Amino acid sequence: MTQIFGADLIGKRESVTDQMLLLNPHTTPLLSMLGFANPIAAVEHNWFEDTMFAQETTVAGAVTNAATTMVVASTEPFRVGAISQVGEELVKVTAINEGTKTLTVSRGYAGTTPAAVTDGSTIEFLYVEGVEGADARSARSKKRVRKSNLTQIFDDTVEVSGTAAAVAQYGITDLYEYEKAKKIQELSLQLEKAMIGGIKNENGNIRQMAGLRSMIQTNVKDAAGAALSLNILNDSLQAIYEKGGFATGGNFEVIVPAKQKRAVGTFDKNLINIDSDDQRRGTVVSRLITDFGEFPVSINNNLNADELMIIDKNRTQIHALNGREFGHEYLGKRGDYYQGMIVGEYTLELHQEQAHSRIKGLA
Repeated sequence: MTQIFGADLIGKRESVTDQMLLLNPHTTPLLSMLGFANPIAAVEHNWFEDTMFAQETTVAGAVTNAATTMVVASTEPFRVGAISQVGEELVKVTAINEGTKTLTVSRGYAGTTPAAVTDGSTIEFLYVEGVEGADARSARSKKRVRKSNLTQIFDDTVEVSGTAAAVAQYGITDLYEYEKAKKIQELSLQLEKAMIGGIKNENGNIRQMAGLRSMIQTNVKDAAGAALSLNILNDSLQAIYEKGGFATGGNFEVIVPAKQKRAVGTFDKNLINIDSDDQRRGTVVSRLITDFGEFPVSINNNLNADELMIIDKNRTQIHALNGREFGHEYLGKRGDYYQGMIVGEYTLELHQEQAHSRIKGLA
């Protein structure tokens, strides 16, 4: 007969990752929605993103209908020979000064009428003027951009005195296991909150990850106290569309706190479909029909009451540091008490932040 004693189990690591995913999804809906991706091998997790050249920018300062130079917010969209449109006029870019962000242009291209341009007007790159029999054009390329996030450690200690472990308690068979389950839920909530509101920070051995709120920078709309409406939601979806977010990825979800879910409930009932299959997961409560498609809407009360996020789940991943998935180690009897530790180290990877959106300042 082989006997296994408690002392033999001290220091053995027990995975609790599956237990975390089985927790009440209303407590950690983002964890339930995304699950865990493959582990990573470094405390600073890097990935690279490739983007096309920008297609438009804005004019900085008013321009008369006779002026042949325009200062722009960015010269990235343009090259010499570019045909661009501002208002109903076409212009040809003949020179670019990167330092002063100035375009020298030929006005009224292709018979269009030169017109005064107001400050902040959009100027859009259309195409480059092609010439029959011309030599090969000078090539240009845009470097991939390095993105990164830090891993963050989440840990807590389970500790039960010998007396507490021995005393019979109503509804609790094993006090240590009961306390361990509570700690797992508390750490899950900490991870969930870091993934939403974390700020990237490193100070010696202290590392904290960036969360969705700080990583989404481009498509951030301030509702300035207005109530959530389908128009406001469509504005954010349009911003994603115009940045090319719907071209790839395409597994979007609208995430709202309870207060904004009630606002969604006031939308035209013809635009909201209940989906019982999704509801079994515990996070999705409805599907919303918009001008840009049909999207699931889930409640997450770890968001601020005045905000809403639109996330592409195909571009969002949670990674553990290799070998640092949430686990429990029983440290054994430490005097007249029993002790164990739960620890995990995770980070959030968000690809192409322009493919996501955040609305803040809602009523």
